[in-house]
Amino acid sequence: MTLDHTLNKHDMLSRFHEKLSAGVQSINLQEWTPQKKAQAVNALASEVKNAISWRIAALPAVFRAEAAITLQYCFSVASLEYRHKVWAYEYMAFSRRVGELWEGFCSAAWDHPNTSEVRRIAHPDFNLVRNVLRNRLQENIGEHGRRDELLLDVDLLFEIIGDINMNEDEVFTVSDIPHVIDFKSGFGSNEKGNMLRLQTVGRAYRVWNQNTRLMLLVRQVENNAYLGVLQRLGLWSVFTGHAAYEQISNITGTDMNLMRRNVVNWREDLSQEFLHHLANQPKDLRPYLDW
Repeated sequence: MTLDHTLNKHDMLSRFHEKLSAGVQSINLQEWTPQKKAQAVNALASEVKNAISWRIAALPAVFRAEAAITLQYCFSVASLEYRHKVWAYEYMAFSRRVGELWEGFCSAAWDHPNTSEVRRIAHPDFNLVRNVLRNRLQENIGEHGRRDELLLDVDLLFEIIGDINMNEDEVFTVSDIPHVIDFKSGFGSNEKGNMLRLQTVGRAYRVWNQNTRLMLLVRQVENNAYLGVLQRLGLWSVFTGHAAYEQISNITGTDMNLMRRNVVNWREDLSQEFLHHLANQPKDLRPYLDW
C-alpha cells in the first residue's frame, strides 16, 4: 500500500492557503512590528499543522510516516510564503529559516518510523558525563598522597569548562544502541564555532556511552573546509546530499529520496512573485531550496 502523495499534498496545501490567506490579511491590518507580524503568521501556520497532525495520527500505521513528511513540507511552503507577505525575507533570515525547516522535514521521519527498532530518547544531562569522568579519575588516582588536591583540581577544571548542552536534533536508539543526529543545512566559512561544538558534544556522548553512533547529516553537497576537518577526525560520520537522505531511510524505514521526488516541488508550490524575490536578491537564494 502506498500513500497518494499528490492528493494528500494538495489537500494539505489547500488547508494552509485557506487559513493563512485570510489570516495574513488580518495580521497586515495590525499596527505591529514586522517581527510581531511574522510571529503571528508562524503561530497560525503551526495551528494548521497541529490540526492536520491529529488526522495523521488516526491513519493506518503504514501511511503515517509519509503523511507526516508531506505535512512538514507543506508547512515549510506555507511558512516561507506567508511570512514573506508580512516581512520580506533577506539573506540571513531566509537561510536560517530554511535550515530550521529542512531539519523539521528530515525529523518528521522519526515521528512515525516504519521500524519498531527506532525509539526516541531524552538526551543525557552533562552532569551524567561529568560524574562518569570524575568517578573514573577517582578510581585511577587510587590512594595517591595528594588525592584530595587532585580531585579539587578536577572539579575546578569542570567549573572552567562549564555545562555542555547535549541537546541534539535527534537522539534515539536502534536496537538499544544510542544514535545522535545533528542536521545542518550547510557548512560555510562561519561554521568554525559549530565545528568545535560538535567535537565537544561528540566526545561527551562517547563518555556517556562509548557505543553511541554520531551522525552529521548535511543538506548541501558542497561545503566549507570545516566539514572536511570533522570528516577527517572521524568522531562524527558525515553524510551530505543524497547520502544524508539514504541514512534517514535506512534508519527509519521511509524512502526519503522517493518522498523528495514525489512531494518536494518548490517551483510549483511557491508563488512566482516570491520566487522572483528570492532570485533577485544580491545573492540568489533559490539554491537554499535544493532539498
